[in-house]
Amino acid sequence: MQKNKNTPQRPFFLSILCVIVFVYSALFILMFISVVLFHNWITTILNDFLSGEGFNDQFIFILSLAGTLLYGLSFLGAYFIWKLKRFGFYLYALSSIALITAPYFFNLGSIISSIILIVLILSFALYYKKLN
Repeated sequence: MQKNKNTPQRPFFLSILCVIVFVYSALFILMFISVVLFHNWITTILNDFLSGEGFNDQFIFILSLAGTLLYGLSFLGAYFIWKLKRFGFYLYALSSIALITAPYFFNLGSIISSIILIVLILSFALYYKKLN
């Protein structure tokens, strides 16, 4: 099957970025799903190793559901960017901003994760004009 000449080509680096986000998001989705399934055990482990925090079972469960949802939206945004849809950039950016800011409300934020997500948002923004 031949490609239509009017079909826009996805830039190579944009493809690389999408694959990175697919892998990054999928790993976090799997991690959060495992926490959803084993939240009782995870809560016990966290309370044993971080005795001053006092995590409860419902908090870990809700936090892991929220993480699964946000990383799922991030994955979906990258999929739409892969299809060169501008909506994907907005979806990815909004879910990433939520992933950056939400953990800091619970004093669980990570500078490294924040930097990675900001760099990915800015990298996708370089190709904003290529998206339909």
